[in-house]
Amino acid sequence: MKRKKEGEREESLEYFSRALRFSFVFLKGLVAVLVLYYLLFSGFFIVRQDEVALVLRWGRIRGAGAERILNPGFHWALPEPVDRVVRIPVKKVQSLQISEFWSPDLEKEGAVPQESLTPYLHGYCITGDNNIIHTRWQVEYLISDPLNFIIRVKDEKALLKNTVCNAVIETVGSFSVDEALRTNLEEISRLVRMRAQNKLDKLESGISLTGIYLNRSVPPIQTEQAFNRVIKAEQEKSTQINEARRYATNAINNARGEASQILSEAKTYKNEVVNEARADAEYIQNLTKKFPQGSQQMNTYLAYFYQESIEKVLINMAEKFILQKPIPGKENELRVILGKQKQWEGVK
Repeated sequence: MKRKKEGEREESLEYFSRALRFSFVFLKGLVAVLVLYYLLFSGFFIVRQDEVALVLRWGRIRGAGAERILNPGFHWALPEPVDRVVRIPVKKVQSLQISEFWSPDLEKEGAVPQESLTPYLHGYCITGDNNIIHTRWQVEYLISDPLNFIIRVKDEKALLKNTVCNAVIETVGSFSVDEALRTNLEEISRLVRMRAQNKLDKLESGISLTGIYLNRSVPPIQTEQAFNRVIKAEQEKSTQINEARRYATNAINNARGEASQILSEAKTYKNEVVNEARADAEYIQNLTKKFPQGSQQMNTYLAYFYQESIEKVLINMAEKFILQKPIPGKENELRVILGKQKQWEGVK
């Protein structure tokens, strides 16, 4: 009986041992499947259309050359911490506001101007003629070189702020306060963008500036009224100059119109006189053909025509002086009284 119990015990232990071995094999297989599934499927990722990706394996970029940049589509990498996928939005234009040269007092309604500006509280720029202004800027950029960007840029926002601020200080310092406030804003923005981009290119940052805009440019609150008076005076000056130019233009145009009319009338009168003279000459030539050359009839007709022509000329003249033919051997004398109307005015 005792041996039978021992046999049953050994048989139970054998079944238990087989069950443990089967469970251990099953667990090993399950763990292997889970690990394989994790390695195979958890490493899949998608790169969107507006970005590229780089895979860092233990902190170093995986691949060589152009293969390091993963274009849009499906890709696979080992799960973290072995591989880390870095996505870079190369087609997305990003924006950054720069308010380092702006004063918070300008945002407050009815703010009382302080006697002076505190550098760490009130941002400002100094112009080329030693005036102070406040400016606010907007920077738009995109990442054009992902490799250089990943390798060389740690904090893109800080890099852009420092670079653009240096360019603003250098650029605004070369313009007068009037140019920086009103007349040359586009040129200042263009120069700031050019200088900032040159600095980023020297650093090989992989960042391209698509635009830098001077959103606001105002004088300090302490001098705002003085600037407004100057602007108002310049506007009045400009208005008066424009009115004077319009008056001059109208006067010149009227004078030119009158001159053109006079010239046209003169040309018309000239043509009438010339045509009339040509008609008279043609008429005389036709008549003189009827008389023999040097005959009494010819001389009589010419004398009559001469007298008729002289009468037409002299009738339109206010002053007439008729000189007789001088006597041979004697001088011909002519006396002219000037200012006759004033001298004999009132005498009958």
